[in-house]
Amino acid sequence: MTILRKAPMTGLTILLMVAFITVSGCTKYASQDDLQRLQEARQAALSAEKELDKLTPERKSLEEELSRKQQELLEAQQELENVKKR
Repeated sequence: MTILRKAPMTGLTILLMVAFITVSGCTKYASQDDLQRLQEARQAALSAEKELDKLTPERKSLEEELSRKQQELLEAQQELENVKKR
């Protein structure tokens, strides 16, 4: 008997929850403002990728130059130590 008394209240609660979710749910389409921000973010990402592609070879050449300079420094330090020992 108590189940029969609670059934309409439970049904009403479920109905209200479904109605609330339906009314306040996400829209099917993005707004124009959202699309514009998405396009701007896409353009920024493409620009950053182009910049990365441009700078990657430069970084590689600078790393190679740094390696050469470190080797030269090591050789100069060894030569200095040799001169000091004489």
